[in-house]
Amino acid sequence: MKKFILKFISFILFITLAGELIVRVFKLTPEVPHLFVDHTGIQRYVPGQTGYFSKAGNKWQVNDYGWLGIADVKKDSIISVIGDSYIENLMNPISCNQGSILKSYFKNYGFFEAGRSGVTFIEAMQITKLLDSTIKPKMHLIYVSADDLYESNAENRFKDRMQLNLVSNTIVNGELKAPGIKKVLYNCKVLYYLYLRFPLFVNKKNKETHIQPVNATKEIDVKSINSILSYCEKNYDLEKIVLVFHPGTPKEIDLLARKHGFSTIGLNTTGDEKSWAVSSSDGHWSCYGHHEVAKQIKAHLANYITSVNNNGLKTKMALNK
Repeated sequence: MKKFILKFISFILFITLAGELIVRVFKLTPEVPHLFVDHTGIQRYVPGQTGYFSKAGNKWQVNDYGWLGIADVKKDSIISVIGDSYIENLMNPISCNQGSILKSYFKNYGFFEAGRSGVTFIEAMQITKLLDSTIKPKMHLIYVSADDLYESNAENRFKDRMQLNLVSNTIVNGELKAPGIKKVLYNCKVLYYLYLRFPLFVNKKNKETHIQPVNATKEIDVKSINSILSYCEKNYDLEKIVLVFHPGTPKEIDLLARKHGFSTIGLNTTGDEKSWAVSSSDGHWSCYGHHEVAKQIKAHLANYITSVNNNGLKTKMALNK
């Protein structure tokens, strides 16, 4: 019996090691960088990490600021690009990032990307404050969907995300989601592979969003969105902020944002949103989609830059045409 148990344990170890080797060699699981919560409550990645998101070979690298995108801070004029997994863009090469593409249009400007899966609208606003105190951008582009606003309301509590308590008008910081378990999963690839294939104990609401983007836009709650935008009007420098609304964002949200002092850009897929997607099962933007987005933003940014050069001040009319 003892010999049988030893053989069984040896067999399990062999299968586990073989599975680990196969998963690593063929990149069957995405490599996801480890997070930390900074002194402001914002979740960022531990600097210096590198890895591959997929077997397609898209390598990522966390920069010194704790973000995955480009960080061109050597220019006198910097424009930040802030958002969730669409801006983080792990599923594409960095050459397809918004900052990289916009940089090709505006070579005299530096672009700094701050994107992370799960960033809510209110956390994006907090990121503008963090960047204002460090790299001091001239302008912030925040890419927003209706879901980002919905998820900013602490009444719909997501414990791992930064939200706004509309009763007390206070920021509620997010917590790292099972950091101990994640560390084990990310280091033991075969376990992570099984976790992704059989997520039996994962709450659908809190499922890992590196793999699946949030697509199910909720019914518009005009009252709460109005309260969130009102809070932003009183607590942030809106003169430097431009909201880039995802295709399909209800017009009411755009109008509310402008009412509260935001400049906005509404993206339009001309009825062919599927052509922007990575695949039929992943609604994130492909390289083609990112280029189409950047083309639409290019004209608005050109107006902004012209107004700055002529007047020394940003004019909201130039962006809101």
